[in-house]
Amino acid sequence: MTVTSSASVASSPPAQLSGSARWHRHPWMALLLVWAICGIYSATLLKRGWVPHDEGTIGQSAMRVLEGQLPHRDFDDVYSGGLSYLNAAAFRMFGENLAAPRIVLFLFFLGWIPAVYFIASRFASPFAAAAVTLLAAAWSIPNYSGALPSWYNLFFATFGTAALLRYLDTNAARWLFLAGLCGGSSFLFKVSGLYFIAAALLFLVFLEQDIHPSAPQLRKQTLYSILVIGGLVAFLFALFAMVRPELSTVTVVEFVLPGTALALLCISRELQGGRIEASKRFFTFGRMLLPFLAGAALPVLIFLVPYIRSGSVSSFMNGVFILPARRFDFAARRPPGFGPGRLLATVALLTLLVASYRSRGRSWILRLTVAAGLVAVFVTARTHPGVFAAAWAPLALLVPLAVLAGVLLLGNTAFTASIPLRRRQQTMLLLSVVAVCSLIQLPFAAGIYFCYVAPLVPLALLALFSTVERPSRFLLGAVLAFYLAFVVFRVTPGFIYVMGNYYQPNPQTVRLNVPRGGGLRVEPWEAEQYDRLIPVVEEHAGSGQFIYAAPDCPEVYFLSGKQNPTRTLFDFLDEPTGRSERVLHAIESHQVRVVAILTRPGFSPPLSADLVNALRERFPDSTKIGRFEVRWRR
Repeated sequence: MTVTSSASVASSPPAQLSGSARWHRHPWMALLLVWAICGIYSATLLKRGWVPHDEGTIGQSAMRVLEGQLPHRDFDDVYSGGLSYLNAAAFRMFGENLAAPRIVLFLFFLGWIPAVYFIASRFASPFAAAAVTLLAAAWSIPNYSGALPSWYNLFFATFGTAALLRYLDTNAARWLFLAGLCGGSSFLFKVSGLYFIAAALLFLVFLEQDIHPSAPQLRKQTLYSILVIGGLVAFLFALFAMVRPELSTVTVVEFVLPGTALALLCISRELQGGRIEASKRFFTFGRMLLPFLAGAALPVLIFLVPYIRSGSVSSFMNGVFILPARRFDFAARRPPGFGPGRLLATVALLTLLVASYRSRGRSWILRLTVAAGLVAVFVTARTHPGVFAAAWAPLALLVPLAVLAGVLLLGNTAFTASIPLRRRQQTMLLLSVVAVCSLIQLPFAAGIYFCYVAPLVPLALLALFSTVERPSRFLLGAVLAFYLAFVVFRVTPGFIYVMGNYYQPNPQTVRLNVPRGGGLRVEPWEAEQYDRLIPVVEEHAGSGQFIYAAPDCPEVYFLSGKQNPTRTLFDFLDEPTGRSERVLHAIESHQVRVVAILTRPGFSPPLSADLVNALRERFPDSTKIGRFEVRWRR
């Protein structure tokens, strides 16, 4: 047998290295390749599909900011307000059309890809990290490229997670500050940005416990422990309060159980034996907490400056924290229940993952069986809705299952003794982020809302499997390849209206021809409707700057380039008492000459009979265009 010296191997020319060795020697090659693939794939779908009221909300909010209005003070911004400023900047840079905010979203997406790859590379080889990055990207904005704040919540949560991983490497406070900056910025896009902040705080509690592990021989110090346990109990109460309006077994399992399991893990660790004196623990936790909270507070304080100067902080607080509660009445959807099909599909996927974790599945018979089964599911999912639903069904349940598995492992002292300390901390971080950020699906657990957290799921699973010395690469690779192909060829083409239910060929095939449409591709009937509607509205509005369109159709204002005489974008956010009188007064005071009534609104109820009758009396001429009743006066 010939023994090759290490010197001879080191002197081998790069051309003689195997493909795998080249990946490991030049990990940036994997990043560049996956970056290019994700960028090209997402760019081809950037203008595909729309939800009219989403695009109208984006457009009208940004235009109001450009007009000098302040979100929440001057109009009812549906989100925190930061998105309106970003999209206003997009209009300045790329023109006032629906494509401009998507271009900015795409630029953020391009910056997000390296962050995903960085996180994945902490737990796997460059090749595996690239594969996981592809999967995460495919489950993100290609499915719906609307520039909505939930995508930015995902981006900032990922950036913040990467910063916290760097903190574990360097122990430098600047990374905690940067993670907090991501959390505060995310909040300014949508209040659900608080979920990442909560996840980071949960992780910091765990990290402090690792820095000062329990020691039974020490005298128990209770002050710090009482505060920590009290904070964790408050976190649990907050979880239950969030799901209370839509309380069911499935909401408890999917949204309450993951965070509860992680909080109970920290509580149990806090109760195990004594630790050093409370003052040192306060100092350690404060040294981590203060930079993080300073980073989170900075963008919020800067954003609040105009509210403080104008004495309208209360308007901001009401718009961000009070008004959104009305969505539970008008824009809520429970996740699917635990039917036999969903449970069976979940057991099947869980069996594959457990077999992978235990390094089973090396026999060729099992490999061929698994490969043939996944191929069969992929092929038949195109024509059989039941098979499609079975492939989709386990996905949301992967979050509670992964978190429970992680808690069992991290809480097992015999097991954790064999895992490096930093790996345990990294795993806890990923599990905390995916567990708490999955709350983005409340209160509207439609399929697209899973996509706002879906990219974090393979990262958390990757962290979990990194605690095993030799998992089954074939089984894990087969599951990854299946769900990559499933989302690209079965989920994405059908757009969000059928997402999670069945396969549908791409229905978004016709471009909007209206000047402000940005060339978005929509369904033929929608293109025909708005291509007829907007010219009619513009014609009868004449030189007037204001029109009235309701309920829940802010896109009419933006596409026509006209202003809204009221402060509302979605009618259910408006105070119902005296609403008809306020609307009629706004119409008369702004000399509105044309109104567009949406006969089948998406969330709010139809306009009240008295308001419709008053509008018909004041605007006697009319025409019907699709779902709109357009009325005007000469």
